[in-house]
Amino acid sequence: MTVFKKNEILDNFKKLTPFYSRKLNGAGDFNDAPLTSKHELLSSQKNHPPFGNFTNKKVAISQIYRTSGTSSNPLLLTFSKKDIDFITDIGNECLRYAGMGKLGNNEIVINCLNLSMWVGGVLDSQSISKTGVQVINFGAGNTSELIRLIKELGLSKKNKISLHCTPSYLPHIASRLETEYGMSPQNLNIYSFYLGGESGIQNNYYRKTLIEKWGSKIINANYGMSEICSALASANDEKNVLRFAPLFTQKYFIELRNSKGEINDFENLKEGDNGEMIVTAYEKESQPLFRYNTKEILRIVKKDKKNLFFEILGRTDDMLIYKGINVFPEQFRSIISNFNELTGLYQLQVNKQNDIVEKITLICETHKGTKINELELKNKLAVKIKSELSILPSIIFTKKINIEGNKIKLIQFV
Repeated sequence: MTVFKKNEILDNFKKLTPFYSRKLNGAGDFNDAPLTSKHELLSSQKNHPPFGNFTNKKVAISQIYRTSGTSSNPLLLTFSKKDIDFITDIGNECLRYAGMGKLGNNEIVINCLNLSMWVGGVLDSQSISKTGVQVINFGAGNTSELIRLIKELGLSKKNKISLHCTPSYLPHIASRLETEYGMSPQNLNIYSFYLGGESGIQNNYYRKTLIEKWGSKIINANYGMSEICSALASANDEKNVLRFAPLFTQKYFIELRNSKGEINDFENLKEGDNGEMIVTAYEKESQPLFRYNTKEILRIVKKDKKNLFFEILGRTDDMLIYKGINVFPEQFRSIISNFNELTGLYQLQVNKQNDIVEKITLICETHKGTKINELELKNKLAVKIKSELSILPSIIFTKKINIEGNKIKLIQFV
């Protein structure tokens, strides 16, 4: 994007809403303009309820959702009809790149994401429909009914059955199949799992364990953020590398801020660069975003003339500093996947005092009905964590980790 185009976007934002008019007043150049944080948007909605003064009141609102509120208070999200159309078009591109729609109407996709005010479940459903498959909007929960439905649909040899769900839901279904039905997950004959809605599947070792367990395609099909775009990138190969949907790169402006605070745009990024993703959503009508700091840390794996291929390293607001070591919750996933006694589901309980992390407790779910030597397993797990992460958390085993809306909250502060 040329300097002229970027400064044109800056000038347009100054005229859009009172929020940006005040925030960007005095900014003469796009590259020197301030970033926007989620905290600012939340404050805007608190002071100017219900939607905040960053929302464009000149645009008719078609649909209303909110963020999940896992890392902060929920943010109310508004979308115009045009917003919905192009966001679900971007989602369609993501899902098609991941392989959905290749079988046309002979594939049935069961959407198991939460069909509530969370934007992902509903808008993703519309994106799924655009791929040409048959869609069942099952929603979250009621695993027994889901298993029964899959078995019924499987009686027809004409159609392939796929699931669109979160990565953490797969070990839960597998555990139910094995302990309550005495059935191998592979006997369900799931054609493909199109995964999204939470982190985890970018870990190749964890992905490999899911492939071995299910005998199905396991695809990182849906990486997105509610306030920006419900799906904006996906993967389609064994290397599990994410690619921005082409339409996303046309409708949004992407930058990365590295650890030194330097911000680079597409033209200046190169393979190996990493940093927080900054997004300017200048085509969004109802809630445009200017240099929005997503807090997501990306590493560029590959770059071509039109797009970026990347992996997610974590979130800066999820990072824990424990005894001087930077720790991301996702780092535990590949370690836990090495132990057959564990389902792969886990949580971190974090004790903080005056913003200092004093204790981390790792809670791991074990397979139901499996006898384990807890002391031996704890010691092996502790040695592996110490070797790879240079920290030593407390370790607790449980038979069940609570899943809310088919999602797991990785960090719990106590």
